[in-house]
Amino acid sequence: MTNLQHAIESAAALAANGNIPEGQRIALIEAATKLITALQKPEDAITKLTYWPSQFMCMRTLLELGVFSLIVERGNVTSAELAEATNADKILLERLLRVLTAAGYVAEPDVSTYAANALTKALATRPVAGLVEAIFDGGMKSFASLPEYLEKTGYKNPSEQADGPFQYGFNTPKVDLFTYMADKPKLQNSFQTFFEADRGSRPSWVDWFPVKERLLDDATKPVREDDILYVDVAGGRGHDLLAFKQKFSEYPGRYVLHDLPHVVNDKTLSLGEGVEKKQFNFFQDQVMPGARLYYMKFIMHDWSDERCLIILKNVTSVMRKGYSNLIIEDFILPPTGCPLLPAMWDMEMMAMLSAMERSEIQWRELLSKAGLEIEGFYPPPGDGTGIIVTSLKE
Repeated sequence: MTNLQHAIESAAALAANGNIPEGQRIALIEAATKLITALQKPEDAITKLTYWPSQFMCMRTLLELGVFSLIVERGNVTSAELAEATNADKILLERLLRVLTAAGYVAEPDVSTYAANALTKALATRPVAGLVEAIFDGGMKSFASLPEYLEKTGYKNPSEQADGPFQYGFNTPKVDLFTYMADKPKLQNSFQTFFEADRGSRPSWVDWFPVKERLLDDATKPVREDDILYVDVAGGRGHDLLAFKQKFSEYPGRYVLHDLPHVVNDKTLSLGEGVEKKQFNFFQDQVMPGARLYYMKFIMHDWSDERCLIILKNVTSVMRKGYSNLIIEDFILPPTGCPLLPAMWDMEMMAMLSAMERSEIQWRELLSKAGLEIEGFYPPPGDGTGIIVTSLKE
């Protein structure tokens, strides 16, 4: 038992210093989760789960009040000082913070006194705040009403994107999530900010996938200065485009970012020179033709196969056979032993969009219908998104 405790403490010290490779880090988390499950009494584990929504509620409320930023800025801060700064009731703040100190999101060095730890600091950042706001504000009503919705529909798998759990939970008949957000700039901003942080701490694909060897150094597919190297299809504010551009700045070629007008006109991120922002609707408009690489992240999982085929047609119709590659970054669900993160993300897709994450078999069926040949499936070094490399069928 002493050796086990020592091993756990050693792993914790390594993790605190950031010295564990991503794959090993995820494996240790899974092992630790199994240990906690084994140590907990079943009744206790289920009781904690049933009360878990209170943690998310407290986090969202305190985020709205700016409490995490105040704690980070001021160091040790009392509930009285927070009440004065936020105009919130002191007792209310103490009750909300009691939950998050117990859960480890905020430090509690003294009575009614709070300090920042690593989780507090993360919650004070713009991308993580966007994540919390988007999922809570855009999804919790759907989740809360989902059991009732499934019962009423005879437990059919939700597939109608204008008449599903989101419409039922938010009481917005025939209005999908994206249309619902159209006149809600705060929610729109939360989602666009969330998209910047949707990987969490997991490495970008450009840091683990052999981009140079597999894509950029192919002498049979040259890219000149005036050619288009990379097109980000519905790429939001351009965070993934920027990561690629910075990583491979020595390669020639132009960059194009496609998205809806209000998204590409957003100036939150500076993408630098050599990037063209193009307004488009991927159900109606073709992307820029003849690029070496087209990239789509978290697009297909928002839509049914039928809608995905429309989107893909507006890409494949302008790809050059034998030259262009379409790179899809998304979850590739394994047939067994699926990690918790993609399994939960699949539930987000169900609740918000009547959509789903896909297995390798489902990806093969969809992409084959779109006229694409799959050159390879590439799993990530942890529990994040994989890469699918495709090209036009010969």
